[in-house]
Amino acid sequence: MSHSKPLLIPWLQTQINSGKYPGVHWTKQQTEFCIPWKHALRQDSSDIDILIFKAWAEASGNGPAQGDPSVWKRNFRSALRAKGFKLIADNKNDAANPHKVFRWPEEAASAANPSAGSQDREPDLFEGYVLPIQESEIVPYFDDCLFLPQETVFSESTGNQDILQKCLKELNIGPETEDTSGFKAPPGQQQPENQVVIGAPALPGQQQYPVTFEGAVSEAGLPEQPAHPMVGAGEEACGGQLVEQFLDTMNKTNDGDHFKTQFRVSVFYRGVKVSEQMVENEAGVRLVYRPELTRPILDQESGLTLVSLPSPGAMLDRTQANLTQRILDKLGDGLDVGVSGHVVYGQRRGETRAFWSFSKFDQSRQPQEVSKLQPQPLYLFRDFLRGILEFIDGKESCPCSLFFCLGEKWPDPDNRPLERKLITLEVVLTSLELLKNMAVGGGASSLQSVELQMSLEEMMELC
Repeated sequence: MSHSKPLLIPWLQTQINSGKYPGVHWTKQQTEFCIPWKHALRQDSSDIDILIFKAWAEASGNGPAQGDPSVWKRNFRSALRAKGFKLIADNKNDAANPHKVFRWPEEAASAANPSAGSQDREPDLFEGYVLPIQESEIVPYFDDCLFLPQETVFSESTGNQDILQKCLKELNIGPETEDTSGFKAPPGQQQPENQVVIGAPALPGQQQYPVTFEGAVSEAGLPEQPAHPMVGAGEEACGGQLVEQFLDTMNKTNDGDHFKTQFRVSVFYRGVKVSEQMVENEAGVRLVYRPELTRPILDQESGLTLVSLPSPGAMLDRTQANLTQRILDKLGDGLDVGVSGHVVYGQRRGETRAFWSFSKFDQSRQPQEVSKLQPQPLYLFRDFLRGILEFIDGKESCPCSLFFCLGEKWPDPDNRPLERKLITLEVVLTSLELLKNMAVGGGASSLQSVELQMSLEEMMELC
């Protein structure tokens, strides 16, 4: 029976205090400690020298330690580094007493004190390092699909392959037994009654092929989408003019039984943008990994546009490239992001789990997983309209983008930023972006109109 892995800092404190490991002791109470560090090739080496490394391997691995003791030592050293422990004395070559002395991390000093509250707060794990290597176990809830756990350590260059292989070996791929009982849609985003079936083929009039623009309006009636946010939209239209322009654009976006939008898809590997595609198919996009696809193409069966994520082969750091490749290889039939009626939906189709949020700065610590069982409502057009009304009343502007993270939880339970994730995506709903930029550019006061408010409320009732 597996158990959750203990937190390193309180675990290590207990081991040092126990006195059961020869040579492991405090040199300065609760702040500095000594660890025997004898090379395995020394004639006087014995099993006693590796007891603390073996103990951590067993505690973090949920069972008897397997493999080379040198790997246990390397993983223990990497775990210390990841938690912010500082090496202050390296006497591993001392003939009489080979050892190292480490200083307890300052920001975790309270964790070394049993009376403290927080016991294992993450330091800046990525400071001075290129890539996180996953430490060992898979989070039990994610026992059927590819998922990289949150606990990360950093290995030295000589040990990258050992820990990489251990990480990849323990990625648990198996039969689908997904449980979505824990999912709760954000307020106001419950499934509406009498809604068009999500994920159904494209609706009549829903443009699937590239739209040709004539002036400011496309052949499909969709307002032209800017490649970048509009600047100074309110400088040319004031008061009633802006309201009239906004209403006209809103009516062109809302086409009776569905709303029109295109999609701008950006792909990031560890925070670096590696791809951006404009998808003019109003039905939506299916994100896949198919290196042979050099450009987006229409999938005749689903009606969605296939967009392939780029290969990580050009990455200089091979460990990051290998982990990224592992996630991509398990992407399978991909991740759908589409429009059905007045709903933006998402559905995972491969073995790589996907998580999402409205913000790249989400600090809720509550991961939101995209369902594989069925298409899942992510964003309702009426919620966007409600957001416009709230913006007019002086609140924050409404979102027009969806942020996805593949293979890692998002929003992150430990508040790690999105740019530290291996693979992230931003999907911009360009028609909503246009409306948002008009509103923000013109200012909330310029949209305070009874006519606009009544039109938005009426449109919300019809969605």
